[in-house]
Amino acid sequence: MFPALAPSQSGWKVACTTDALAKVDNIVFADTSTANWHHGASRTVVATLANAGTTFTVTAPLAPGAGALTAADIRRPVSGTCISGGAFITAVSGNVATLSKANAASGCAAGTTVTIEHSTSRTLQDASCTGGVITSASAKFDASDVGKSVAGGPFIVGSRITAVTATTATVKIAAGTAGATVACTAPDVLQIGGAYYATATAAAPSWATNDAWSFALANNATGGQGFTCSGSILGLTATAQALLPLLSSQYVGLKVTVAGATTVNRIVTAATATSLTLNGACPTGITATAGKAAVGQPGANAPRVGNTMFQLGALLNLNPTLVSTSDDCTRNTTEGFAVIGSWENPHNPAGTALGYSATAVLGATTQPAASVGQVYIPTAVVSFAGFIRPQRTGGLTVVPAGSHFEYVMPTLPTGLSVCTTGTPAVPANATGLVFSFSPQVLTSSPAVPTGSGNVSDVTVRGLGPVSGSVNGAWKLFNGTTQVATGNLPTCAVAATTATAAFNCGIG
Repeated sequence: MFPALAPSQSGWKVACTTDALAKVDNIVFADTSTANWHHGASRTVVATLANAGTTFTVTAPLAPGAGALTAADIRRPVSGTCISGGAFITAVSGNVATLSKANAASGCAAGTTVTIEHSTSRTLQDASCTGGVITSASAKFDASDVGKSVAGGPFIVGSRITAVTATTATVKIAAGTAGATVACTAPDVLQIGGAYYATATAAAPSWATNDAWSFALANNATGGQGFTCSGSILGLTATAQALLPLLSSQYVGLKVTVAGATTVNRIVTAATATSLTLNGACPTGITATAGKAAVGQPGANAPRVGNTMFQLGALLNLNPTLVSTSDDCTRNTTEGFAVIGSWENPHNPAGTALGYSATAVLGATTQPAASVGQVYIPTAVVSFAGFIRPQRTGGLTVVPAGSHFEYVMPTLPTGLSVCTTGTPAVPANATGLVFSFSPQVLTSSPAVPTGSGNVSDVTVRGLGPVSGSVNGAWKLFNGTTQVATGNLPTCAVAATTATAAFNCGIG
């Protein structure tokens, strides 16, 4: 923890060693329940925008059925060329959307691609507040805002909405702030919904209940069956239901790509808690062990495909049959190396195909039944991948118990690369591994483009506030044999600091 720099708060590093001759070829690490990995979903439309205007008109959906505006789009953030940062939809009429903030004075045109987030977490730029009441003419507060967090201005992490009218929100102010002195004068900027709370009085954040997620589904013999697809219904299996939050009407309008004997692109027209109705038939070839799907395009602030965000370090007795420049196994020496991993979204950048790297990637055929991202690790010898898997119920035990994310690497090639030859067998030294995840992508290109705006999503990984003791968990496997398991070291955290501008989580 280095709280002088915000990105340092959300980094995650796990280091371990294995006994000599112990092979480990797949792993599972459970993150703390306060950690949140990128999972935002969106759809894109083509629209006409006027300089300094307050509306946009949808002219040509990028896919059949994806462009119709409905009342469900009110309060959703939008982004695109000439759209002001933090803008969200405040009203719809046919295919015309009214925005909370005027467009830029120049640069607007017909044929502009607009990204619509399937979240109602948003930024208010005309807010005022007195005590625990926020007033905003543009906010369009409704019942779905109850439980959302409030941040910015004088509010510290943990403040949340308990009641609303169309233009006001009553806030439960987090401990450490005197409610009678909380005041902000319009036009102040506040963020609504960066976190969600299970009840109006709950102290711990919960997974979003009214945001759509972008996620991948897979059917395979090792990772499990994640979905069924028959007629025009894509259903979550029991395995996937234990991983993902329940679905909702927020998914209507999102793009879905399903790959079986062929690959088809569809649009969600209706949703239940465990299934999506598509605007066309599923492909053939979907079985319990074959088929993949991607639901939702990544949001505007999603990591770009290929953005570096991971490093794997190793210290081991490297087998010269894999890397010919290594010395003989019987010399019992160790070699050290580090490789870089990059982020892959469930959908590719165009949103028309599955996005995960699969060609000649170890582990690609055994991906989890459901995941929100892939960590792709190419090397000159062999490429392999890990996955960010949500775990709504069950999974590895974490403290405190609850929904959390897990890093799953179905094929870790240390079993291929470490020496286990000779009489007696060598090496006598252990293998050391370090898995390091950056909270933000490491790239020269902008990680969060100007005008993006889904305040409920982090770039890669973020942390919520917590007090008390928390930890994660881990399991190491060789094939299907569990080599070891346990909890990650416990972190004891003091109460959240009572400063409005800077609040700490754990890492």
